[in-house]
Amino acid sequence: MEIKVRDILGEELTVEDAILLREIIRNNLNVGVLLDFEGFERVPSTFINLLVGELLNSFGRDFIFKQISVKNLSNYTDYSRVVLGTSFQ
Repeated sequence: MEIKVRDILGEELTVEDAILLREIIRNNLNVGVLLDFEGFERVPSTFINLLVGELLNSFGRDFIFKQISVKNLSNYTDYSRVVLGTSFQ
């Protein structure tokens, strides 16, 4: 399932938005999720952490990394550090 983040959340990203988006992701994990961040110059790492942190604790890093993909994310390194931990390749 592809989710165009801007279409769902608008132009600004808030903590509440991360929680809303996380629930949409959770409801679609079984089919896989592609998050499209087109239109955002930079996504705060705090937003990413709120978005996937609880999912990582519930399902594990490997599963989440396989089920959630991102595109058009200018700071993909921040996403990888949250999802895979601080030491990744």
